[in-house]
Amino acid sequence: MSILPLTGSFPLNGFNSAPLALGSIKPSGWLQDQMQSMSDGLAGHEYDFYPIVSGSKWLGGHSEYSGLNEGIPYWLNGLVPLAYGLDDDRLKSQTGQVVDYILDHQQPDGWLGPEAPGSRDIWGRFPLCLGLMQLVEADYSSASRVLPALHQFISLMHTMLIKNVGYKQFWGRVRYPDMIITLQWLYEKHPGNSSHRLLETMSLLHQHGLHWAAYYTEGRFIFNDLDTVRPPITIRSPIFPYVHAVNAAQGNQAIQIGVACSITD
Repeated sequence: MSILPLTGSFPLNGFNSAPLALGSIKPSGWLQDQMQSMSDGLAGHEYDFYPIVSGSKWLGGHSEYSGLNEGIPYWLNGLVPLAYGLDDDRLKSQTGQVVDYILDHQQPDGWLGPEAPGSRDIWGRFPLCLGLMQLVEADYSSASRVLPALHQFISLMHTMLIKNVGYKQFWGRVRYPDMIITLQWLYEKHPGNSSHRLLETMSLLHQHGLHWAAYYTEGRFIFNDLDTVRPPITIRSPIFPYVHAVNAAQGNQAIQIGVACSITD
């Protein structure tokens, strides 16, 4: 199996089971209770008071917990399914306000977010794009604004990847499957005139990303309790990107995403 080459056009390997569009089914029972608790609790009210959301740099404010500027992208990716799963008008209004602001302030070259050209890193856009993808599935009236914005951003990201800029930190290089999910969704459902660019972008993300398959091998994978490893693993350890808890969860989908975006020799 080899990843899609940059020259050529190949169909993606399809999913065995197609995911249901957000909003096509509704929660009930225990799941509905849990989602309603989230809506009534902290998750459903962060937009009202939490500075990293309400005062985010993405919304013209000054609050963020790291230079990765990932607070609003994480929030949107979680709140869209909560809002539309519960059909909660209050939460849908919040997501709509945030998306409108972000799209209204998309930079002329396609960049989404607050960073100036010299400090851009594409990682924070991955969960944002997942949130936008879910919004289109749940409310197709948003497609006329969201889809052109996504394609414009992806055109810029494609150029950045070719130039090898904005994709240096390990966070994005470990979690690139998240972006490939959005790219494959666009390729299959809303490609516009960008099919080849979408394929190339998937390939570039994979080629410059960290390869999980190499980690899941005898001699590299750590079977022992991480707290017993000596010397202790720190953020500067070469192995850290693979053992960070969220990254490890991403690794579980990386190989499957690679199969979907590959051709069989």
